[in-house]
Amino acid sequence: MNPFVFHVPTKIAFGEGLASGTADIVKELAGNRALILTDKPLMKTGIVEQILMGFGDMKYVVFDDVPPDSDVDCVNKVADLARAEECDCIVAIGGGSVMDTAKVVNICLTLGGEILEYQGLNNIAEQLLPLVAVPTTAGTGSEVSMVAMVKDRAEGKKLLFGSRYLAPSVAVLDPLLTVSLPPKLTAATGLDALTHAVESYTAVISNSVFTDSLCIDSTKMIFENLRIATNDGGNIEARSQMLVASTMAGVAFTNSGVGVVHALAHSVGAKFGTHHGIANCIFLPHGMQFNMDAVTERYAKLSRLVGMSTSSKDSVAAAELIEAIEKLCTDCGLPRRLRDAGVPELKSDDIEELTFLTGSDPAIMFNPKECSPEDIKGLYERAY
Repeated sequence: MNPFVFHVPTKIAFGEGLASGTADIVKELAGNRALILTDKPLMKTGIVEQILMGFGDMKYVVFDDVPPDSDVDCVNKVADLARAEECDCIVAIGGGSVMDTAKVVNICLTLGGEILEYQGLNNIAEQLLPLVAVPTTAGTGSEVSMVAMVKDRAEGKKLLFGSRYLAPSVAVLDPLLTVSLPPKLTAATGLDALTHAVESYTAVISNSVFTDSLCIDSTKMIFENLRIATNDGGNIEARSQMLVASTMAGVAFTNSGVGVVHALAHSVGAKFGTHHGIANCIFLPHGMQFNMDAVTERYAKLSRLVGMSTSSKDSVAAAELIEAIEKLCTDCGLPRRLRDAGVPELKSDDIEELTFLTGSDPAIMFNPKECSPEDIKGLYERAY
């Protein structure tokens, strides 16, 4: 058994309609003036307005212009606003981009200085201001994770920030907030959660019995509920199962790491703006095939435990898990190739750049098998 340290710094609260009491949670955290962080599409749904009704006479300021793939410029703009308004806590309402932005803004607001000073792992040494995460998608796991990523558009890459102090103080899981999520986005974020679970389960140098349990159960929940949530968005039980599964996978991967699939997805997202969940959907079967000889037994065990195989032969059971994932992607209407996701033809210079970005991405250090530059190039070619 691996030696391990398992952290869950975030208090997790789940329930239908729970988000309407977000203001009470802010009060419990001694917040007096909240920065409310969200995006414009979400503002149009009325979700944010409903949550803000509970704030009554409490002071707050709203920033609703977080982009889908947030960046350093957005972080600096929001941090300047929060300082000017003397905010002492943050409420992030939205998907992964909003929540990751909130985490990095919290670094700037609490510690000051330049954002790049804190890039990387474990460069934050003290508690940050209270942060309440209210996810409106079921996939990123950012509501409980100890990492955040934002784009450096000038350098054309994504910056990673990782520390146990980055984890939100409280995660408010309200499945009613995910009902309005369109089918394609429901599917894409669900595949992000599935990738977290599968890669965390096979991060063999860092996983534990705790992360294994979360990965197994979340994988099973996703297989059983993602098709339903995608095709019948009003099904609250399926939405609830997906939201909880996403958070479970988030707890797992933030403790054990991910792998080459995420490194590939981060790089394509940084260069071409490909949605992270869709990129994971495309790369996951290829990454699993690449890792097969290193973790066949792990894939086979997972396949049997989540009901995707009854075969006693590991190679067969593992292959059936990959086939089941491919079928899930197809059934949910997601693209299977990079070209179908809007990525232009990859020229040799593109592949060289992407290979460098992937090889230097921190996620790759947890992959169960070493990836050479030639291996990475092959993965891009097969996925295109």
